[in-house]
Amino acid sequence: MSINRQTFIITIIFLFQVIFTGPCLLAKGNFGNTGKYQEAIKLFEQYVNERMAFDRGVGISVGFIKDDFIWVKGFGYADLENKTPTKAESAYRLASITKTFTAIGILQLVEKGKIDLDAEVQTYVPYFPKKKWPVTVRLLLGHLGGISHYRDYDKEGHIKVHKNTKEALEVFSGFDLVAEPGTRYQYSSYGFNLLGAVIEGASGQSYGDYIKENIFVPLGMENSRMDDPEDLIPYRVRGYRLINDQIKNSEFVDISSRFAGGGTRSTAVDMLKYARGVIDGKLLKKETSEMMFTSMATRAGRLIGYGMGWSVRPWHGRFQVAHGGNQAETATYLLILPKIKFAVFMGSNREGFPLGSYVVRLTGLVLNEDLDSRPYASGKETPVLLSACNRIFSYGLGYYDWKNAPLTGDKDQLKEAFAFFNQYMDIKALKKNFKETKEKIDSGIHLNSKQAFTKIGSFMAAKLIETYGADALKKYQKEGFFTFFNDFINISQKWPGEKKAFTFAGKFVNLFSGWYRDWNRTYTGYARNLAITPQLDLKALTAQLKKDFANARVYPDFSNEMINTGWTFLRGDKVDRAFEIFTACSTLYPDSPRVLGYLALAHLCKGNIDLSRNLFKKAFKIDPEGAVISPRFLRISALFLEEKKKSKALFALVSIALERYPTNAEVHKAVGDLYLESGKKEKAIEYYRKAINLGLDFSELKPILEKLEKK
Repeated sequence: MSINRQTFIITIIFLFQVIFTGPCLLAKGNFGNTGKYQEAIKLFEQYVNERMAFDRGVGISVGFIKDDFIWVKGFGYADLENKTPTKAESAYRLASITKTFTAIGILQLVEKGKIDLDAEVQTYVPYFPKKKWPVTVRLLLGHLGGISHYRDYDKEGHIKVHKNTKEALEVFSGFDLVAEPGTRYQYSSYGFNLLGAVIEGASGQSYGDYIKENIFVPLGMENSRMDDPEDLIPYRVRGYRLINDQIKNSEFVDISSRFAGGGTRSTAVDMLKYARGVIDGKLLKKETSEMMFTSMATRAGRLIGYGMGWSVRPWHGRFQVAHGGNQAETATYLLILPKIKFAVFMGSNREGFPLGSYVVRLTGLVLNEDLDSRPYASGKETPVLLSACNRIFSYGLGYYDWKNAPLTGDKDQLKEAFAFFNQYMDIKALKKNFKETKEKIDSGIHLNSKQAFTKIGSFMAAKLIETYGADALKKYQKEGFFTFFNDFINISQKWPGEKKAFTFAGKFVNLFSGWYRDWNRTYTGYARNLAITPQLDLKALTAQLKKDFANARVYPDFSNEMINTGWTFLRGDKVDRAFEIFTACSTLYPDSPRVLGYLALAHLCKGNIDLSRNLFKKAFKIDPEGAVISPRFLRISALFLEEKKKSKALFALVSIALERYPTNAEVHKAVGDLYLESGKKEKAIEYYRKAINLGLDFSELKPILEKLEKK
């Protein structure tokens, strides 16, 4: 064993056993009970201490606000080499959370009459070249402007020199658009850099000065700023990354090249001040905030789940806004539930650190809700229907939570929405024509189906509140969609005459009643409070869940948590432990394509090529459209195998991927990437050319091909 690896293991063991927890900040404002969340905080700290070293964490700062209560604490190290503890005041690069500042800055200038959302960007940034189609401010705010994200990350992701605004735009100003604006969602930090230049052109100030004067200063965010490697920044954390599963210092990258898309730095304390300002409407007018928090849509009528600078997908029947960030030196996440004055911020100084599970755990403990519960069912058809019910619950109740009213009160629109539901939410229809029926069901929340499911869900919420009172909203957010649907069915089945048009068909009611009985029997206290950690006794867990789930068609699904744990073991070269977890998971959830995919990957790591191929085939049969075992999943798996230098397994996976997706351009590009990594340049060129012939945007591969063919 090398000295470096010994040092790494000793450090991790030390971090795991006696993880250094920095000072915490507790405050209650002018009123409130500081002890109210004591148990939730205690359980969360236990969770962090159990998971953080396993997840290869170095340091994180965590905080939340709920009404007038605030709690912030640091865990681990801001500087691992010097054992400097992380604090509540530790300063992190915010990465893409910066986009929320940019969006608010744009909309403030709209309110002042200095920006027209539907104007072309050249109105404010005349030096930015015209493109094939007009690019407007509005579309850029929703990543619909056709502006590319990074194209050659080897070049664009490692910039060391400081850039001003014009120089930052020159990095991508010569790129062609990836699509006609409005037709395709394409996440783009460059698009938000362009919006930063719009702020400068409209305000006459630098981007940094504008957001300081109009966001940071008004909210008392004294420790928030543009990141600058030359500045002396109090409590600046040192950044880390994983290389071959070992913690290493982050590469130095000057992030001025992504200034308005990811160029700021702040603290957990300041970010909670920011969340409070957003909640209290201190930065924008109410109607402007509502526009910012409304999902934008493609021209074809598909909602993208992103408003103007914010992710706006509902969560467990709640209206939420959020944004995450990840770049050199950092991973961050900000979650806001405006209606209940709750927010969480987390910052980590390890790139790619999985903050999502920590956010879910803390939020669930503070709100006393099981926010990640979801049902499992075998076969192809039932999971589609269950997923749709959950979307009706989450989007419908989330809309009502936000607006305090249903999406529509028009009887004809509601009749049409229920007719849509009763036509397509049908096992027989799925069995007869799975692909077409599933596509219709999947469209239920979108504009091209006239948001039928959101209309139904928000109508259900209104009727349940009318029947049971305002507290019913909290009940359903706590208990989930099974209780929500069951209570609505109970009241609506008694409706006479014309009101029958606003009810579910008998065949669905009969089907749902069976699901509901199974769920109530299997969703036990043990399941409700279960948190998957690496320390769990796997055999005891599996035995308990198998007992609880026996003879049920629908029961709680913990596969995501088990997969995430197994994946971390796999990345850490603990293949046998990962294999045990994936195998146990497959006994509980035998028809989950995602579970089968990860078990197949584990078999590849163990050299069981034929078993792996059979598992992938089974997964593809269950999920014929590849929504789960997708080209992206296969690409990530292939990159992992390449990193672990498992060449035989890698090219077995390549064969499986090409067999499954013979006409998919992204798969062929991924194969080209792998051949390039392996030094087989002619093969890389061959598959890149195939990807272009299959429809991949040539401009995406142009710089790579030019470089290869020149050599």
